[in-house]
This record gives sequence, C-alpha cells and structure tokens, in this order.
Amino acid sequence: MAQIINKSNHLRKELFLEYLKIAVCFIFAVFCAFLAFYTYGFSLIATLILGIYIKKLKVNSDILKSGLKGEKEVLDLLSNLPKRYKVISDILIQGKNTSSQIDYVIIGSNGIFIVEAKNIKGTISGKNGSKYLTQVKIGKNGKEYKRELYNPTLQVKGHVLGLNKLLIRNNLHKKIQGIVYFSNEESNVNFRSNNIVVLSKSKDDLLKYIKNYKEDGVKLTPKEQMKITELLKKHIM
Repeated sequence: MAQIINKSNHLRKELFLEYLKIAVCFIFAVFCAFLAFYTYGFSLIATLILGIYIKKLKVNSDILKSGLKGEKEVLDLLSNLPKRYKVISDILIQGKNTSSQIDYVIIGSNGIFIVEAKNIKGTISGKNGSKYLTQVKIGKNGKEYKRELYNPTLQVKGHVLGLNKLLIRNNLHKKIQGIVYFSNEESNVNFRSNNIVVLSKSKDDLLKYIKNYKEDGVKLTPKEQMKITELLKKHIM
C-alpha cells in the first residue's frame, strides 16, 4: 500500500464554512420573521433575501460534498499503489503571479505524476487544446443539461509548469507527467490531449498507467524521492 501524506482536506474546511454560513443565515432569517409583527412586515423582506442566499449556499455545499466524496474515492484508489510510491494531496505552489492548487502528486522510482481528479457525470467532449469542454448530462427529471467547463488538461499543464519551477529552484531537474482522471463512473469522455494523459471509466487504468510508466532517462533514486517528498510537504494546504 502506498504511503499517503495529507495533513488535512481543504474541501472539508470549505464545507464546514458553508454549513456555518447556512446556520447563521437561518438564525437571522427566523429572527427577522419574528420581528415582522413589530416592523409591519418590512423585516420579511430580509427573511426572503436570506432564504434566497441560504438556497445558494445549499447548492455550493452540495457541490463541495460531491467533490469531497470524489477526492476520498481517488485517494483510496491511489493508496492501492505499491508501498514504494508516495501520494501527497492538497498541494499549493505559489509563483510570482500564479498559483497551482494540485489534487495529488505521486512520487515513485519511475517518475513524478500530477493527478487532477474530476468527479463529473455525463458526456464530456471537446477538441485537443481547446479552452473549454462541453458537458452534457441528463437530470433527475429526464431533461438534458449542457454547460461549458474549463479544460482540465490546460489546468494540469499549469500545475506541471508550477511544480517544475519549484523543483528547478531546488536543483531537481525531473520530468513530470500530468494526468486528468475522470473518477465518476457515469462519465463518458470524448476528448484527448497530446501531452496530458486523460483517463476515465476503469479505475484500474489509473493504477496501471502509473505502475507501468516508463520514460527514457526518468529514474528517481530513493534519496531524490525523499528530497522531493520533503519539499512538497512544506506546500501541503
């Protein structure tokens, strides 16, 4: 079993804050409704506004819960890698004008891997290198929904660049392989990327790809692996 290195989960913190906001807004909404008799009903306007805001917060919390569930599933999956691998999650790398918030970095003797996990349902399609992809899914009412989402392969390219700069600053010139993994079993991915690997459907594919990865000149000694791991520990969120 791979070594999992993770201090905390930022999504869990964000979800707690959303729940806290909902609770505070609900208390104020009840208070405003109680004051309606004394304010000739004017405070009901505040109650209505708070109700709309609570509904928005509820949508945000549902999205965070889905993301948290997806991240846990992927972390559980990556833990099935052989014990020679180290999996570091929730990394934030700050640059001069940019920042990279990375889901997972896997370190092994055969390379360094960045994995961006997407727990997205439906059919995701687009052209190689396009800024946005199209997601089409069927709702609970049977209605088809379509929306654009930012191409995660471009996101991962930015992560690879950010991590590469960090390694170079620390005299570690190592190749990094980026991976986008669509973890939801109800996803159907119809696009590919030249430099970033796109995986979906079969959970075994992600583990097999990492374990079987071979690139000429890519070899990390135990000392290098330890140095990279200790470096990235400093950037855990």
